[in-house]
Amino acid sequence: MGFTVDDVDRPSKADGSSSVARPIGAWRRPSSIALLFWLSLLAVEFMAAVVLCGFRVVFTLDDAYIHLAVADQILSGGYGINAGEYSSPSSSIVWPYILALTEAMRLGIAGPLLINVAAAGATVFTLVRLYETGSLFDGSPLSWLIVLLLVFNVSAVALPMTGMEHSLHVWATVATFAGLVVAARGSAPSPVHFIALVLLPFIRFEGAAFACAATAGFAMLGYRRFAAAAAVVMIAALAAYLALMASRGLPLLPSSVLLKGYLANLDGTTGSYPAIVQNLLRSVLSAYGLRLILLGFAVAACANWLRTDRRALIVLLTVLAAVGAHLVFGQYGWLNRYEVYIMALATAALVWGAAQFRPHVPAARWGLAKGALGVMLGMAALPYVTSAVISPVAASDIYEQQYQMARFAHAFYRRAVGVNDLGLVAYGNSDYVLDLWGLGSEPVRKARTAGEYGPAEMDALVRQHDVGVVMIYDAWFPQGVPSDWTRVAILQTRTVMLSQRNIAFYRTPLGDAAAVEAALRALGATLPPRDTLHIVAP
Repeated sequence: MGFTVDDVDRPSKADGSSSVARPIGAWRRPSSIALLFWLSLLAVEFMAAVVLCGFRVVFTLDDAYIHLAVADQILSGGYGINAGEYSSPSSSIVWPYILALTEAMRLGIAGPLLINVAAAGATVFTLVRLYETGSLFDGSPLSWLIVLLLVFNVSAVALPMTGMEHSLHVWATVATFAGLVVAARGSAPSPVHFIALVLLPFIRFEGAAFACAATAGFAMLGYRRFAAAAAVVMIAALAAYLALMASRGLPLLPSSVLLKGYLANLDGTTGSYPAIVQNLLRSVLSAYGLRLILLGFAVAACANWLRTDRRALIVLLTVLAAVGAHLVFGQYGWLNRYEVYIMALATAALVWGAAQFRPHVPAARWGLAKGALGVMLGMAALPYVTSAVISPVAASDIYEQQYQMARFAHAFYRRAVGVNDLGLVAYGNSDYVLDLWGLGSEPVRKARTAGEYGPAEMDALVRQHDVGVVMIYDAWFPQGVPSDWTRVAILQTRTVMLSQRNIAFYRTPLGDAAAVEAALRALGATLPPRDTLHIVAP
């Protein structure tokens, strides 16, 4: 007997017989309770972060301010970090342009925060509604536990505080899946589903895999015009982006992908295996990858149960294609933001798949299956519970390190500076910021990629841009710094999440000693209690 997606449109008892569902008040629905639960946790986390950051709103990642700096340059007719100099430090095609709109409205950091909160809320609602309308919720404690776990399965508490594009990416992923579900039921997908689909590869590059699979899925489900229109829009937009980057002399992929992503080395080798194999092994051997593999197997089991239902099989196979692509090409970690979209997608597919065969499972077996579903969702949610707990501390780390560096550059020194960690120092800074790591500097990126970057190149760039002070992690420059740079101070922080605790301040031959010392002393007198500035040279 084949299971069909239409079976879940009618509430049913555990033995499969139909029953009449009793109406539930709007504020007693699982989706409403989940939203209230999420908002409460988010409010607590936000307030804790604000208190730890000296009653300031600070994101948990410095990278968020890179996008804001790029957005400001877009409004000025440029693209990058510094006026008149093109660079491509953004990890997203569309996110800086979205933030350019919020910057034009003078929202500042409230812009990405509000977008992320709205996206996270929409994701929670969409995912819990899949669970709620699939006749899976029966009011038992386990059902309520699953509802609460779904909030963490999409990292709706921690992810908005990063200020990055990931919350929007998770929403677009789950919304696209919801569109496939609608199409599988024989209803036309909505404009919202279309927008979510075409946004996928432009919010995050790894969204391209699910975008391609979902486009094929919509076509196979009978919505060929919808799929064709989405494909045309995505291809045209991608072509426009590539042409724009080429016209500016920039690489087709952003610097963040070329310097930090595993895709950067796919043409070469890492160790004794090709990089693509190394990344697959990394997936298999990491806790994050293993969680995704387990979810993938669970989704595959659902697909096997529903193999006689062509429409359900199409929906689940599109998800499995995206899971496979992430295992081969994707990244993990760093506040668990890289893999959250695919974990959310696999979670949505698992919940929906369970709803498809729910009416055909005897009560006793369904109890075991629901318990297994709860265990799987709990396992998948665990990293995002951890992220929610540590996010206020991560924000305080940014406040106590990068925020203080930004204060030195913006308020005290007010001249060109060099850094290896872009973000707060660059955002809102009218003076030149030299990125010695390469995300915001094409000459540095090219030199690093070619293996021709060291003290000599650093010195030449500093002289070219009249940089008088450099603030860097010494550990990131194993070849050392130019011999004529003078270390003048060390900013010691008690960071928990960041890779390095100490920031070394160097005065270059172009820096005025008196001005540098005055700026350092002004900074030292106004540091938060957990920071210490050691001035080691006049």
